[in-house]
Parts: sequence; C-alpha cells; structure tokens
Amino acid sequence: MTFGCSHAQQLIWQLFNAVEKGFDASGDTDTAFLAEVKAKRAQMDKGIHIGSWGQLQEWKVDRDSPSDTHRHLSHLIGLYPGYAITGYDPSIQGKFTNRQVIDAATRAAAWAQLGNATEFYHELSYAIDRNFGPSLLSLFNPSDPDPIFQIDANLGYSGALLNALFQAPDVANYSNPLTVTLLPALPKQWPSGSITGARLRGGLTFDLRWKNGKPVSASFKADANVVSRNVLVLCRGKTLASFKTSSGLTISISSF
Repeated sequence: MTFGCSHAQQLIWQLFNAVEKGFDASGDTDTAFLAEVKAKRAQMDKGIHIGSWGQLQEWKVDRDSPSDTHRHLSHLIGLYPGYAITGYDPSIQGKFTNRQVIDAATRAAAWAQLGNATEFYHELSYAIDRNFGPSLLSLFNPSDPDPIFQIDANLGYSGALLNALFQAPDVANYSNPLTVTLLPALPKQWPSGSITGARLRGGLTFDLRWKNGKPVSASFKADANVVSRNVLVLCRGKTLASFKTSSGLTISISSF
C-alpha cells in the first residue's frame, strides 16, 4: 500500500478528465455525478511534485534517493503514455512550471517523448538485442527453455517506435488543441521512410513520408462524426498547419 503515489494520482486526474470529456458522448444524464467528479478533481493532489534534489517524486513524500538506480518509471506515466507531464499546464495542475517538470523528467528513460533520438534508438536496440526472441516477441530471458511472454513489452515496443515518428498526447479538455509533432525523435539510422494508416487521437488517420531525416509529405483524414477540435501540427518547433476537425475533413501538407 502507498499513500497517494505519483503514478496513482496522475492516472486518477487523467481519468476524471476523461469522464468530463466523454460525458456527452456517453449519453449519461447523471449531472450530479459529473459535478462531483469535477469537484473532487479540483481538490485532489494531481501527482506532480519536485523533490529536494530536483527530481520528479515517485512518492507523495520526498523520499527518493539520488543514489537509488532502480528502474521504476511508474511516476512517469504522465510523460508517456499519459499527458499529466507531457501536456503540463500550471493553470490546471498547480504551481510548478513546465520547465521544472521536464527538467526532472529528463532523468528518465522516456527518451522519445523528450525528443532524444540517440537515447531512444539505444534503448530500442538494447531491447531487441536482449529481450526479443527469434519470434520477434519480447520474452523474459529469451534463452530460457520456457521463456515468459511479456505482453507489456510487446505492446510497448510498437508504442515507443511510433512515438519517435509522431506524437499527439492527449489534453485535459477539448478547449486545448491536439498538438501533433512530426518526427520528434527520428534516429539517424532511419533517414528515409514512411508510415500509412496510423491512428491519432481525435478520430484522425495519418500518413507520413520523410527523406534525409525531414518530412516531405503528411496527410490527415478525420473520421465521420468526430468531435470537432482544434489541431496544431508541428515539426522542429515550426508550425506546419492549424485546423479544426470536422466529419471527413482531409488535410495535406507538402511544404516544410
């Protein structure tokens, strides 16, 4: 048992946001329940605390040790795949600045989300070399005669790979734009390539082609009956497009 650890608080905060965002679509009419969720969310500890040596705390209390080299990443759930850290907003989440949060998180291994292509590729290659068997499935000790199948690692591999090619982290509410970043952590070992039919939040299908480490074309198509929302497309800090989704909308980008 732990008392309000960072992992739990970040997940609960994101869950409460999901309740509000999906309330209308759910057909639920219990507005008293929604009001209670909003009230509890406003009162709760949202799971982001900077400790005495600049770390993002794993626990509610400042008990992390600089010499502790354990591999726990649970308190970075808001960096990836969540958004409590990635989309940090002090007006919603509290007193810490975005720079404080990200500086603390750079000590973690979510390199793709942090835009570090070198470390991303190193971690990915290491995983393939040490943890994947001839079947291309991740196994706990692949050399064991009866290895243990690791579903989290198998699903995590594809997620990490896609996160280096494009990122579109969720946001707390629909008033904030969905920001799509192209090639945020593309390693030099993949100078040219393409991806088609990728799915993004907001009911979007996405195609991307790049050459010599730079995008050359990108397209977005919205599903029918999507919830209309603002989308911002970025690459290397430059805004490439800004649009509002609607049913069947298609956006193509060829100028980079």
